[in-house]
Amino acid sequence: MSAIADHLRAVRSDHGEITAHCPVDEWDFAPRYTDGVCPICGWRPPGPRVQLPLAARVDWFWPALVALAIVSAAMAAAVIFAYVRA
Repeated sequence: MSAIADHLRAVRSDHGEITAHCPVDEWDFAPRYTDGVCPICGWRPPGPRVQLPLAARVDWFWPALVALAIVSAAMAAAVIFAYVRA
């Protein structure tokens, strides 16, 4: 068996998920969900780099804060408009 095959054991589960086996701590993990590294020691299996989708990489705090500010300003404008018209 080759050295890469020793370090990276591709096992497909029922859902088609590929898992890697960390030789340092004997842990099986899915590189797709751990950003391509072992969650315990940080070992990176050889092979292609795994990247999360853009929606998972974006920090949603600032876009949500901007959306909240826009909705708050619109609500304030609606309340002021209703108060002036009444």
